[in-house]
Amino acid sequence: MILTSITRYPIKGLAGELLSDVAVEGGKTLPGDRRHALQFCDRVPPDPKNWRSKKYFLQSTQSNLCADIRIQWTTDYVTLSHSDQTLTMSRDLLEGRTFAEWISRLDPSLGQFTLETLESGFTDEKEAYISLLNRSTINAIANATGTTDYPERYRGNLLIEQAKPFQELQWVGKTLMIGSAHFEVIEPIVRCRATEFDWHGKRTRGFLDHLNQLCETDVCGVFLRTNRSGVISTGDRVRVDD
Repeated sequence: MILTSITRYPIKGLAGELLSDVAVEGGKTLPGDRRHALQFCDRVPPDPKNWRSKKYFLQSTQSNLCADIRIQWTTDYVTLSHSDQTLTMSRDLLEGRTFAEWISRLDPSLGQFTLETLESGFTDEKEAYISLLNRSTINAIANATGTTDYPERYRGNLLIEQAKPFQELQWVGKTLMIGSAHFEVIEPIVRCRATEFDWHGKRTRGFLDHLNQLCETDVCGVFLRTNRSGVISTGDRVRVDD
């Protein structure tokens, strides 16, 4: 099996950034993954300093805007584009107020936001997991449901090929070795309504119902915990330690 892509999502809910290689640390997410998030001003979390659940943040389940914004990442800058509106910022020092106001102007019905930052990441799960997708599983789901097979639909960090459909579900409790890093396979990823968007301009309403009915499952991919730090790169072999 081969690792074919690595993606992190520096701004939760928005398009990701492809990486050719990355150093992962034990017990942490991909560096910079979900480091920033747009929090609704009218939703006040009980703990405003640490990890918060996704209900407090802008997500694609609430608006097509997330998938419609195009993002270009460079070493120093990030450029966001929507229709004829463009915003360029330093990626290390995102101008939170400017960015939040720009988002609100694109769709005033969403209300106002603040840009929040958390070094450990605003991942959907409180635990610092890395998500892995199997290309064959994605293809099998697309064929069964008559939908597009874009991996972006599932917003995973790692994409592998040359495994059988749903084979990754058999790895729970086992160790994956990728590059010089080791990962424990924790659990399958139960999917939410965000999977209605394929991130290529198409939304399939009721996608989860179709997934349940036609594939008898509501999962795609697995969560990993980094057990041994190391460097992973696209093209690395993926090995399972039984």
